Formats: sequence, C-alpha cells, structure tokens
Amino acid sequence: MPTTQPISWSEAEYCDFGIKPQVSSHNYHNLSLFETDNLIALLDQYPRKWLQAFTMGHDPCKNDEWKCVDIAPDTSGEDLWQAAASGRLWYNITHIEEFNDDYRDLINGMYEHLSQHCRHMPDMRANYSTLLISSPAAQVYYHLDAEPNMLWHLRGQKKIWIYPAMDTRFASQEYIEDIYAGAVDENLPYKREFDEYSQEYLLSPGDVASWPHNGPHRIENIDMNVSLATSYLTHGTYKREYTQLANRFLLRRMGISQRSMDESGIVPAFKRFSFRAINKLKPFPRSARANSYITDLQVDPAAADGMRRLSDPKPASFSVASDRQAA
Repeated sequence: MPTTQPISWSEAEYCDFGIKPQVSSHNYHNLSLFETDNLIALLDQYPRKWLQAFTMGHDPCKNDEWKCVDIAPDTSGEDLWQAAASGRLWYNITHIEEFNDDYRDLINGMYEHLSQHCRHMPDMRANYSTLLISSPAAQVYYHLDAEPNMLWHLRGQKKIWIYPAMDTRFASQEYIEDIYAGAVDENLPYKREFDEYSQEYLLSPGDVASWPHNGPHRIENIDMNVSLATSYLTHGTYKREYTQLANRFLLRRMGISQRSMDESGIVPAFKRFSFRAINKLKPFPRSARANSYITDLQVDPAAADGMRRLSDPKPASFSVASDRQAA
C-alpha cells in the first residue's frame, strides 16, 4: 500500500459523495498491483468464466454494436494484453475481490475509509467490483447501473459523461424498473443532445469519478486504459431497489401508469413491504442479466482490432451456456 493516505478528500468532497457528480483524487494507481507485468500475470491466471471480453462500434448512439468476444483456453495473458493494446476490446475482469486477496483488502479499505468520512452514508460497504482493461478509442455506451458505483482510474486517459440521476428525460421509468428486474441490460437509448445536461470529465491516473445512485453515464477512451469499477451498498440502496421492484411487479401489472418513485414515507414503505411479502410466498420471475452470450468473434492479437472471426457462432468463454458445456 502507498505510504501516504490513499484517499484524502476535502470536507466538501466527502459531504457531496453520492449526492453530486464529482472527480476526486486517490493514490491507488501507484500500487504494484497495477504494473504491466502484474496485470498480464493476472490475465494469465484468471478464471475464464469471470473474464469477459467485448467489442464495440464507433457511434455512441448505436449500442447494438456492443458484442461479446470469446477467449480461447490457450490464450495467454500476454496475448490478451497485446490484443487490448492494438485492438478494439474491453475486458471486464469480474469478481476481482473474490479471486485475489490483495484486491479484496484494497476495496474493503476504500469503503471502510469512505464510510468513516461520509457521515450521510455511515453504513456503506463494498459489494461487487470489476477491474477494467480497455483499448485505445474503446467506449462504453450510455447506461445505468442498478447498484451505486464509482470508477477509480489507474492508467491512461478517458472521458466520462455523467447525466442527471433519476430524471426520466434521460432514463424512462420503465427502463429503470426493467433494469432492476433484470428484464433488460444496463444500456439505455441515447441522444447526442443529452450531453448538454451532462457533466464531462477527463480522467487521468489518480482520479476517481463518483455520481448519484442510478446516474446514467458513458465513457470514451483516449488511449489504453486500466480502471477499477466498484459498487457499494447502503441502507438507501435497498429502499431504491424494492421501490422499483414494487413498481415493476405490482403497480405496473395493475395497470397503474403514474407510479411514484418516492422512497420516503408511509406509502413507499407499505409498497416495499407488500412486494417483499408477496415475493416470499411466490417469487416474481426476475431475469438473470446476460445469462448467455453467443459470438462469432475470438480474441487474437495478430488480427485486426485484436480479434478474429470464427466460422460458426459459439457460446463465449464467460457465458453460462459455455460454463455448462465445460461441466
């Protein structure tokens, strides 16, 4: 760990965390964990079921061009790194806190510190984290995550646009409810005019971007990037989740079009209680997001954009279907 405090924000930054979009500083990018040789070794060892690869188009309005990419069993960490360096790929190294104790301790330490210093979130704790390695000019489309999250930037530069949270001009109520229910993935319809209402930041190593819960955002890389995306839980997280699920599975099914997204008070509490009580008796069918990926692309550092075309589509190495086949 660095000898200096890895997180040292102003009082205003701690007070505004999770309430306003902001970019703050950290020192985690100086850790040896994020040196090239160690990242390549991590890619070499990482369980393929937890190592996701994707490619994407050039137009931020065409999120249907986001495609999964298979990783062959014999692909080395060096091959993966070189394919990302020269191609158009985005690796999601998921469940990093479960695979590696150093990452688990690092992430737990982040949220212990934030919980102590952000008095409006005293119950904050780490939930799920993903290490991201991505190509120059790669992008992540406009989307909204169900869990509150933030982005710790470690290597390279990227731009991030953050849009107003829980504003139905930028994410319809139906989309928000469906994301919580797992009925759709996180991508949202995007229009370029949305940028007029966004906060745009250029992230460099040592920056961490945070935003209000359910704030839509999108990303464009400038060069090859490494970042750590972490999600967290608070007491308010569950209020938001069960409010949205009650709206989706109870009120929408009853044909109620004006569904309040309020989370405080007697009526929202009763709505959440009703959903949880009914769900215990007969669970509502919540979908597993992205439970199967089919692709005709495979990582190849010698090919254009870092991937080759397969003769026949197959389940990607990280798909549920592929995992079942291997079993």
